[in-house]
Formats: sequence, structure tokens, C-alpha cells
Amino acid sequence: MGKYLNFTKILANWHLSGTQIEIWNGIFVALILIITSIIAFYITRFIISKIIFFIISKSKNDYDDLLLKNKVFEPIAHIVPALILLWGLPFITSDSNLIIFLKDSIFSYLLIALLVIIFRLLDALNNFYEIIAVKKNLSIHIKQYLQVIKILLVITVLILIISIIFDKKPGALLAGLGAMTAVLMLIFKDSILSLVASIQISAYDLVKVGDWITLPSKGVDGDVMDISLNTIKIRNFDKTISTLPTYMIVQEPFINWRGMVQTGGRRIKRAIHIDVNSIKLCDEKLLEKLKKIQLIKDYIDEKLQEIRQWNKENKIDEPTEINGRGLTNLGIFRIYIENFLRSNLHSYKKYKKETFEVNGKIKEFLVIPDKKEFLSDLDTKAKKFLSELNGKTILHNIDKFLLQYSDKYILQNGFLYKIKKLEEEVIINGVRVNKITYKKIIEKQGLFCDDLTLLVRQLKPTDKGVPIEVYTFAATTEWNKYENIQGDLFDHLFAIIPHFELKVYQQPSSNDFITFTKSIASK
Repeated sequence: MGKYLNFTKILANWHLSGTQIEIWNGIFVALILIITSIIAFYITRFIISKIIFFIISKSKNDYDDLLLKNKVFEPIAHIVPALILLWGLPFITSDSNLIIFLKDSIFSYLLIALLVIIFRLLDALNNFYEIIAVKKNLSIHIKQYLQVIKILLVITVLILIISIIFDKKPGALLAGLGAMTAVLMLIFKDSILSLVASIQISAYDLVKVGDWITLPSKGVDGDVMDISLNTIKIRNFDKTISTLPTYMIVQEPFINWRGMVQTGGRRIKRAIHIDVNSIKLCDEKLLEKLKKIQLIKDYIDEKLQEIRQWNKENKIDEPTEINGRGLTNLGIFRIYIENFLRSNLHSYKKYKKETFEVNGKIKEFLVIPDKKEFLSDLDTKAKKFLSELNGKTILHNIDKFLLQYSDKYILQNGFLYKIKKLEEEVIINGVRVNKITYKKIIEKQGLFCDDLTLLVRQLKPTDKGVPIEVYTFAATTEWNKYENIQGDLFDHLFAIIPHFELKVYQQPSSNDFITFTKSIASK
């Protein structure tokens, strides 16, 4: 084919000098090679895309679609034109220096094309891993580590290209770069800090994609969308997107709400301020009125019997409400709130710990009330984890038990919960994946968690009255449901407070002063 790329005989008829003939011959050959390379590029890309698309479309495996999505094979089309140009260089010119320069340029181009292919393979690998991570419930992500590999590959290719162009050995260039270490450290400072932070984030499982985090110092409050080497992207609840340096997560205090989501309950902590002037000892009339309330009837009867017995034993004279013990409307109101919460508990199938004295030592064991029911869906090997102690069945070697039956039980909040496996079909990176999750088995639907802290306490009195704080957990982590539960709870409490002859403290408003002024003026 080389003879078809020589136009010297044709150009000789144009009455040109030898130098001019060589220049014009090189131009014509270069044009032909460039046009041929362009045509070869499009033909190669067309063939590759059609063949690869046909093979992958016939495949039953969805994972190979990631190669198409990341366009892994497209850069191969750049290699064929480069090889054509490399082959045709001797026909363009006889200048050895120019040939060397053009060869070096083509080799550099090939290295860049190879780098692009590797980059896209790494992106496909990351997408594949994300699918596996969702499927297997893995919390570690590799995107930031792949980005470190990309940086190292870019540095390597740059060194090779420079060594090719300037005809220097890579080792000599690396020796020269040693003197620039301080400069390189300054340039890649953020990347180095972020790499160390990424290792810490993965090692201690601080943050992962999907977590709800709050950074008060930066005004960030939302879900983590992406974690890369240098940045963490968060979608705030107002739909804005915040981007933070990765190393900031280990340098700044932040809140990760993942534990709350996994627990299944969200805390309610709110106080009602009671007017001190409305607090009083309950007389017979008020007690008879309050006994009609089912949630506190038994409490009042038991407490009155206890108080009468105590007053009798201590020879307390009448009136006992002053000289001895008595019931206050505020105390009964606190019990009402607690009983109201407990009457609406959301409970899971679980086993709790009890304290035992073994050989003079106090130990805690999980107690199994119904041994037969506990073993019903386990294999015969589970019996070895059960034993009898003080007439009760206990579970010992809990760590080994959970290793063997992690698909049946989980240990959380000090309780052993029974769980069930759920399969959910989700689409990750365009691939359908059966995501496996485990959920605690519910025994009774309710509004408040029975396995988390529940208390109603009186706080220190202030100039705004006596705070009665409700501290409990709503049996949901969804924002709207949580707010509805919290709102309904306090709507109810505010509405029934007058039944206890209590008043909620409220600072005077402008209307109160106007009403007071008018009442004074009318007198």
C-alpha cells in the first residue's frame, strides 16, 4: 500500500523543486492518513457498539449492562486511528526528528486513550460494588479508594508522557519529583486529608450513603447523597444541596441519625408548664371526679389505701391532707400522662434481661418465657444455648447464638428481638436487585415504643411555672407521622388539664393588658 502514498512522480510534472515536492507529498499523504483515520474511527466505533450491544443484549446477566452504561468500549475506537497514523508516518516525511516527535505524540495519545478505558472500567466496578453493597447490606464504599487509584494513574501517565516527549527515563523524572515533594503535598493537601478521613469513615462506619446527618456549624441537615474522595454531597430537607470536604466529617462535630432510624423510634421531649397557683391537694370531691377516669382509677384507689394506712400507723390527726400524706392534682396528672402513654405502646416480639445471683456474683441473662415457642423455628442445635437457672430458662453465649442465627434474631437496646427477612426489588444503577432487609416482628401496634425510655418527670420550677416533661419515643421515624403523634399527644394533654383543676402557664399578651386596663377603668 506504501506505493499508493507516494505522489513524487505526479508532483514532478508540476515543475516543483525537490524540497517542494517532498513538502507537498507529505501534505497529501497526511491528508489521506487523517481522512482514513477518521473513517476508521467511525467504522470501528460502529462495529464495537453494534457487536458489544448485541452480545450484552443477549446476555441474561444484568451486570454487564454497567459496561455499556459507563461506555467502557467506546475509547477503543481511538486506538485504530492512532495505529494507522503510526504506520503511515514514514510516508509523510523523511525528517527523523519530525517522525520521532509525531511518534511520541501518537504514543501519548494512546496512553490517554488507555487511561480513559481504565477510568471507565473503574466506574463500572464502583457501580457493580454499589449493587452488591445494597444486596448484601454492606456499609463500606469503595468510590473514594477508586478515586485515589485514578489520581495515581493520572500521575503515572503524565510521567510516562513527559518521559516519552523529552526522551528521559521515568526513574530520572521521579528523582526530580522528590525535590518537589513539598509542592506536591501542598497541591494535594485536601486529597491527602480526605483520603485519611475516608479510611476513618470506613473503619469506624461514621457515615454512609443514605444517612441523615446534621452539621450545626455549617447549617447542614439532610440525607447523604454521595461520598467521594474529596467531597460529601448532602441533600438538605429544604431540597438544597450542600457539598462538604470529606475531611470535615472527622474534624467537625456532627449528628448521624442512623441509630434512631435503625431503632425504629424518634424521641419526644417536650414540657408543659403548669401554673404554680393551680397546684393543690385533692379534696374528696376532686378525687371522686378523677376516679371516673379509667387510666388512673386503680392508681387513686391503691394510693388512697396506702396513704390511709400510713396516716393511721403514724397517728396523723385530721385533716390528713395537711398533717399527713395526701394526693396532689399535679401528681395524679403525671400518673395519668404515664398511663396514657403506656396504654398506647407499640411492642415487638422480644426477650428481656433479668438479674441473677450466681456463685455470689450478680449476672444478667436473657430470659426465655416459652422455651417451646422459642425453639419452634430454630434447628435442634439451638438447644445447647438454653439452660435452667432459678426455675427460669435463660439464653447464654449470646454472641455465638447471634452468629449462628443472625437471620432470626438481633440484639438491640438490651433486648433480643425476633426478626423476619424481607426481599425488596430495587433499581441500582439501572440494574434490578433483590435487596434483603430484616425487620423486627411486631406483636402490637401502637404509638409509643415500649423498649425505649418512657418517663414523665417534674423539672425545676421557673418563673414560667412548673415544667412537666414528657420523655418518650414515637414508634416511627417518618417525619410527618412523628409530628402527628407528637401533636395529637399534646393536643390531648392540653385539653384534659382542666379536669385536674390545673392551669397551663402562659405569659400575658397585649390583649390581657387591654382587658385588665378596661376592667380597672370600669371600676
